[in-house]
Amino acid sequence: DAVVGIFNAPLDQPDHAEKAVQCALAMDRISKDFIAKMNARGIEFGVTRIGINTGRAIVGNFGGSGRFDYTAHGDSINTAARMEGVNKHLGTQICISGTTVAQCPNHFFRPIGALILKGKTEAIEAFEPMTKEESQSPLTKRYLDAFELLTLADPKAEELFASLQADYPDDALVKLHYDRITSGILSSTIVLAEK
Repeated sequence: DAVVGIFNAPLDQPDHAEKAVQCALAMDRISKDFIAKMNARGIEFGVTRIGINTGRAIVGNFGGSGRFDYTAHGDSINTAARMEGVNKHLGTQICISGTTVAQCPNHFFRPIGALILKGKTEAIEAFEPMTKEESQSPLTKRYLDAFELLTLADPKAEELFASLQADYPDDALVKLHYDRITSGILSSTIVLAEK
């Protein structure tokens, strides 16, 4: 039930982070179209979640006579898998680490927060991709203002997220932060207890 994609191996690919994000966006479009077709036939179909991380890994042929695989191993690979898994807790479908976002000047992203993944102690900045049009929308502009206050633990963030929740009740990240604030967590750092 999972697919792992590797970019920048076996040959160098200078724009590997951009290619990974383009691939994720294409997969998301195809998945959403397929789900809509299945739903139209009365067949429920689950969502596709995608996680992307950029970092060093050991890449090559692994295994023996029973099983032989060209793959990648290492903490960066584990982190990518964890980024995929946290989507279900965040309400998102694509979760991209800051190490990838930093190498993608041609894409648009919305900050999710600083995630402390289960078993980790250091936070990883996480983002959700968006279109250029979405990046200029009133929702995004208001979200960014509210998120900035949240990162500063400014109590005014609660009022802004309450207003966003009233106007955009179906937005997953607005709901996530609004629920966290109303439960007493005034922070953009999200500690995850599960994978």
